Amino acid sequence: MRIDTNTKEDTVTTYTACLEHEDDGRWSVELAEEPRVHTWGKTIDQALTRMREAAALWFQTDEAAIELVARPVLPKATGRTVEQARKAREHARNADRLAIEQTRKAAVALTSRGISMRDAAAILGISHQRVHQLLTPETPPGRKAG
Repeated sequence: MRIDTNTKEDTVTTYTACLEHEDDGRWSVELAEEPRVHTWGKTIDQALTRMREAAALWFQTDEAAIELVARPVLPKATGRTVEQARKAREHARNADRLAIEQTRKAAVALTSRGISMRDAAAILGISHQRVHQLLTPETPPGRKAG
């Protein structure tokens, strides 16, 4: 007897949820793809939760099959400022990754020359515990360190 282990993947449909902050403080939201589907919430999270429910009812599908991409409708200047903030955060994350990798390389170079972790830490301007962390291979998932 052969058992079919292949299951049909659930189809997830992505919609654009256009959010607009109203004068009374609530957020109105409508689907860009189907403007007749609209709702509101006191917060963005509440508005998106209600939109997922409304879209599921409208399209007669399960809420899990609805993915929403939030797109706030903002004045141009505010939208530019928000985008600049996002780019700056991404740049900072990339710079942080680079700084960690370069510091690890420097710690390896120093300690491989016989310099102690404490002295390497003093040279690098970090704690000796951080030098130890940088020199220790990562613990595999599911295993505790120490």
